[in-house]
Amino acid sequence: MRIHAPALCLLATTLLAQEAQPKPLTARSFLPDEHRMAVHADIVAMRDRGIWDELQASVMKLAFKQMEKELGFPLASLDRVTMVGEIDGADAERPRTREVLVLEGNTDLAMHDRVRGWEVFDVGGRDLRRSGNRCWVQPDPKLQVQGDESLVRPVLEGKPRAGMPCADVMSLLSGRKDQLAWFVFDVTHPKLRQGSLGQLFPGVEWPAGDAPTFVCLRVVMLGEDDDPHLGFEAVVRHAKEGDGLAVTEKAADEFVARLRDDPKLRLLKPVLAKAEKKRDRTDVVYRADFGRARDAVGLAATLVLPMFSVGEATEIATPAAAAPAAPAEPKK
Repeated sequence: MRIHAPALCLLATTLLAQEAQPKPLTARSFLPDEHRMAVHADIVAMRDRGIWDELQASVMKLAFKQMEKELGFPLASLDRVTMVGEIDGADAERPRTREVLVLEGNTDLAMHDRVRGWEVFDVGGRDLRRSGNRCWVQPDPKLQVQGDESLVRPVLEGKPRAGMPCADVMSLLSGRKDQLAWFVFDVTHPKLRQGSLGQLFPGVEWPAGDAPTFVCLRVVMLGEDDDPHLGFEAVVRHAKEGDGLAVTEKAADEFVARLRDDPKLRLLKPVLAKAEKKRDRTDVVYRADFGRARDAVGLAATLVLPMFSVGEATEIATPAAAAPAAPAEPKK
């Protein structure tokens, strides 16, 4: 078979043109590999289970309106939210964090007006908007990414990631199709452990080398398909089956007892009274059943709503060095 030179040239030109085009990027492309801290909300799953409709009909609708104002588009356009953080532990006394936030939509996601005024750079054929050390990019009309420039820019420069978490995080989340939202946090660094578990379990000390390594909180669906319930699970993981597990169990029991006795949380008392505790190898697991979806959403919304206050959330790790003043960011 003879191949004509013009045909070869045309084929080569076509291939080169295809290589010159920016490759499609997904939400996972921007997530750091081997990450140990993440927050995720699956709004699609909430819609499919009827949870989202119940939330919108609850007192949370006021908070939802505020979220839409800060996002710049309707929550109905949003399918999934993922935030991943990394720890720079070079400074043992003042660990720093970097984070990236990924928003996935079911329709085009509008750019917020505050971002339009940021500096614009062409990176890998895409517009990267930057203010200080924070940047924003929309690699696809249904995908928005913002966060620390050192995490986002390399992806646009042709170094996309697989976005797979570390083995511990993967095992904490794997095989669970009933999860609606989850939060997982690395507490191996002493300062981070003190800042998180120190607030929940004040004064608790673990045996040397046997302190918790991860904390995982998740909202799940419980019960049968014809009688679904909304549940909450808390997992504290250790690296080994040692004496530290017993310390964690005792501290967790005392924490739950304090919640039951708190008059401000009297609505939670029946739920906490039926909470189940178990030890699963190196994990201490608590599970609470909030009941059928409508009742559970009403209770959860009443408890969660006070979190949407004007004040900012307390930072556990020390923020990065001060950057030039930037427009206010939406609360996460």
